[in-house]
Amino acid sequence: MFISIVSFIIIFTVIALAHEFGHLIWAKRAGIRVFEFALGFGPRLFSFSRGGTAYSLNLIPILAYVRIAGEGETEEDLACPANERFQTKSSWQKFAALVAGPLMNLLLALVLLALLSLAAGIPTGVSSEVASVNKNSPAAAAGLRPGDKLVSINGRTFAETSQAINFIHRHAGQPLKLEVSRNGKKLRLTATPKLDEKLKIGLLGFSPKTIYTRVNFFQALFYALKQTVSMVLLTLLIVFKLLTGGVSFADLAGPVGIAQITGRYAQSGLVSLVYFTAFLSVNIGVLNLLPLPALDGGRVVFVLLEWIRKKPINAKLENQINYWGFVALLALMALVSAHDITRLLRGQ
Repeated sequence: MFISIVSFIIIFTVIALAHEFGHLIWAKRAGIRVFEFALGFGPRLFSFSRGGTAYSLNLIPILAYVRIAGEGETEEDLACPANERFQTKSSWQKFAALVAGPLMNLLLALVLLALLSLAAGIPTGVSSEVASVNKNSPAAAAGLRPGDKLVSINGRTFAETSQAINFIHRHAGQPLKLEVSRNGKKLRLTATPKLDEKLKIGLLGFSPKTIYTRVNFFQALFYALKQTVSMVLLTLLIVFKLLTGGVSFADLAGPVGIAQITGRYAQSGLVSLVYFTAFLSVNIGVLNLLPLPALDGGRVVFVLLEWIRKKPINAKLENQINYWGFVALLALMALVSAHDITRLLRGQ
């Protein structure tokens, strides 16, 4: 649990910093006053000012935020010169400042995947060696351990490990005799794949070790770009299925659930954790662009309406819509988190 919490905090803080840094950079390029760029929440521990912006480190170093002139109606906002407020800028400048945060999340994913590909190589297949075994899984119950090498299933050998995995998938509920090599010794284990109701395949609950091939800079960059695009499309597909009923809201994970998943990836190794961080950053970037109140995408809708109407939207109305959108978002997160805690207590 400790690893899950620490990993979750670090990853989400890095993602939040990238997101808010995008808003910071493009707001300044548009001539919008940025009051503060802060890491964490609570009492301020350290701060310095540069270019009219306070850069702060707060007591609770979790997540990050940026305060931009004109986003509210505080005394600080009203005291700021009109030409430095968000509302007085052109539609294009507002649009760029808003989408810069989500786009920075996509850029973060691209950079992480490119660096990972350069350092570890790109995956080109899987070996017969077991990388990890899930707790309380059929594989764990049978005695399978990380480092074991799969030799045969029911006396049958396979040219590719992927073929052995497909064989397991097709035999849900049927006992399989596994022959494995452990420290040079042959062992025979029996395990029954459990049917996954969602995927409709049999799973033993182990992951084979990935084979990586070293590549040059351009190959790594091209692979990272393909992976980033694939992650964007996958996120959009999930959103579409969620809206059409293909995915249930019960399948969503809130902060508690994501922390659990983060912990699993952290235990699987640095490569898995970095890849998951990139995927999470893409998710946050894409979801923030959805046209929903309180999200960057929701605010972009108001900018587009302003551009179409050729006159500004009522600021109070926009703030009210975003406020209630934020309340609804918090309520949804609370419900999902409650479901996460219920699953955690049930040991799922």
